Amino acid sequence: MSSNKKRILFINRYFEVGGIQSSMINMANVLCEDYDVDIFAYYPKGELKERLDSRVNVLKPSWPILAMGMLPKDALREKKLFHFLFRIFGSVWSKLFDNRLPIYIATKIQPKLMGYDLAIAYRAETRKSVITSGYARVLDRCVKSKVKATWIHYDANTLNNSSVFNEKYYRNIDKIIGVSKSVMDAFETVNPSLSEKMDYCYNFLNYSKIYENSKKEQEIKYPSGKFVCFSACRLSKEKGIVRGITALAPVLKEHNDVVWFIAGDGPERENIEAAVKSLGLENRIVLIGNQKNPYPYMKNADLYLSLSFHEAAPMVYLEAKALHVPVFTTKTLSSYEMLKDGIEDFVCENSGEGIREKFIEIMKDKKKVKNAKKNLECYNGNNNESFAKIIELCNFGEDATQL
Repeated sequence: MSSNKKRILFINRYFEVGGIQSSMINMANVLCEDYDVDIFAYYPKGELKERLDSRVNVLKPSWPILAMGMLPKDALREKKLFHFLFRIFGSVWSKLFDNRLPIYIATKIQPKLMGYDLAIAYRAETRKSVITSGYARVLDRCVKSKVKATWIHYDANTLNNSSVFNEKYYRNIDKIIGVSKSVMDAFETVNPSLSEKMDYCYNFLNYSKIYENSKKEQEIKYPSGKFVCFSACRLSKEKGIVRGITALAPVLKEHNDVVWFIAGDGPERENIEAAVKSLGLENRIVLIGNQKNPYPYMKNADLYLSLSFHEAAPMVYLEAKALHVPVFTTKTLSSYEMLKDGIEDFVCENSGEGIREKFIEIMKDKKKVKNAKKNLECYNGNNNESFAKIIELCNFGEDATQL
């Protein structure tokens, strides 16, 4: 490892498909050009791991932390009896009491991670009843770094993350960084005593890779002559796909030229398929499963749909804008901060009725979409602001005593 480069550490759970993991990988891949970057993952497996730049080093956790990151079925499949038993013990204890004891045990056994300039707990502390937590505690107890920061990716107004219980664990962290100003403001309303530590930094995107991948051929072709909507997300309840299907069904039946392609998989897939079938929309709403490269689908769509019940600061907003595709989204925490409603994008009220009314408005005058696309032509995505924030954080503790 080069001695003249500053060292950055990320702490996360795993490399499974998800927004937090994707944003961390984007950030690590950008930063490894100028810094030595390590990732400490509780369970260092998952399909997104292959996206990591070869210069990023993945560290091995101690067995209790590995067990915390696993699901019990992972431990059984890998024939790790002690991991399985600790995972079950930790889960049961956390539900009966809270997660302090199992996380304390895990952090006591974990060897210290030394010599960092900036160390980031890239996940927030979760509910006290959940064993897959403790990221700020691992950072505090197991890492020696000049600056320690934790990243906040959720809407504190809508997600119960045991804020009173976890507040004490953030007190030993130097900086608390939200992925948008709106995310940070929401976190501050729930944790006002931590306000002096708070700042925000937008997610890093690998723009060159997005542009490169968007030029590749789609495996599943769009029908010609159609107005194409596209979504890519984990098929879970909070993404609001079933609500969106129900809301848009009458509009789709009235406008035969509109189709909606949905990439992704997850626990709601069966319910989504059932909703599509019950409404007779099999030829209008098409589920195409997980796509390793969703960017050609996004680039070639007329409109990107994000119909979630709640979101923090979705990277997909910026991905779509980078490919000059207008976003149609429900009003969530950062939607007005990150998008230009009526100019480049479309924001509707967060309800079935709000989705339907706004979509009808667009269908009656599709020139609005063409104008939004034209306005997006001058959009030039870059990581300059986010990179400057990392430089600022790395220098934050320059004159401070080593922690």
